[in-house]
Amino acid sequence: MSTNIRQERLAQMLFQEFSIIIGSELQDPRLALAKVTDVRVSRDLRNVKIFVSHDDEEVSRREVMDALRQAQSYMRREIALRCALRAVPELFFMYDESPQRAARIDELLEQIASERNNQQADDGRDDDHPADRVDSARADATDDAAGSAPSDSDTNGAGVV
Repeated sequence: MSTNIRQERLAQMLFQEFSIIIGSELQDPRLALAKVTDVRVSRDLRNVKIFVSHDDEEVSRREVMDALRQAQSYMRREIALRCALRAVPELFFMYDESPQRAARIDELLEQIASERNNQQADDGRDDDHPADRVDSARADATDDAAGSAPSDSDTNGAGVV
């Protein structure tokens, strides 16, 4: 259990340090809008995966990853100086696509909501829900069943005796 606690503490500390290093200390213009989204530490504390995303449309994902790999030795040296670790972990940078996926999902949900609003406006029924339609159909069926009992005149003059 203590390994999990150490992993979490080290991950939090490294998240803060890498956020500072990548966000403000690296002078590479390709990393101007890069940000750390997550840090995961292996059980033996020797390997660290740093998940990074960026918001710059002009810089490709490959260029960002190349810039991070080029700055890897500098970042390891800075981590060694700033953190009291027995051994500086090996760094592995991973591109995190979750912010783009989340933005795409939000965009799709907004599109669906606007289509529903447009459809309701076109139908002229702002409060028309499927449950309301079912209830009105049931009421109509009940009225029809109650009022459709055959009368003597509906049997073509042949009375039921």
